[in-house]
Amino acid sequence: MTIYLTPKHLLAWLGAAGGTTAAVIAAAPVAAADVASPTAGSESVSSTVHDLKAQGFNVVVNYLAGPPNVSLSECQVTAIDNPSAPTANPATVTVTVEVACPNAN
Repeated sequence: MTIYLTPKHLLAWLGAAGGTTAAVIAAAPVAAADVASPTAGSESVSSTVHDLKAQGFNVVVNYLAGPPNVSLSECQVTAIDNPSAPTANPATVTVTVEVACPNAN
């Protein structure tokens, strides 16, 4: 789940937190609330696709050697191409997940 703090919401929250806590929180970077995107090879193909979709991205899987004839669990993410700017609305962005699978004999 991605949490975005707008300046309006951050000020309201800081006002409710009060005193010292507000000062400490105000010094923390707002970007820390963003959820990190998965990196190639850090998790399974299905988890990578799920995480990107949960962040609101459109996702396309590109099988490097064509559609696999093995279980997707045997495949590995080799690259994730997110062509968007960090401030782009994820719903307007298509991320390509490059996948390599061993060929079954």
